[in-house]
Amino acid sequence: MEYLTKLKECGFGNYQHESNISLEQIVLDTIENDYQFPIIKSNNFGHIDTKTVIPIGTKAKIDTNQRQKIKLIESCVV
Repeated sequence: MEYLTKLKECGFGNYQHESNISLEQIVLDTIENDYQFPIIKSNNFGHIDTKTVIPIGTKAKIDTNQRQKIKLIESCVV
């Protein structure tokens, strides 16, 4: 899967299918062990009262051990 070498990160939100197969399982079954990037899942991405924008192309630091998991490390507003 050559396209996987171009990815730097994969993020996705909530998904539920009538088969009860989790989105995590679908993704991992599809890419198998052929990836070298972090995968982030948020059950409430964009579907809660307090929304956060994650701008495409802006450099960010991801640390799942911190309270603030994603921190922008460059300005995203010009």
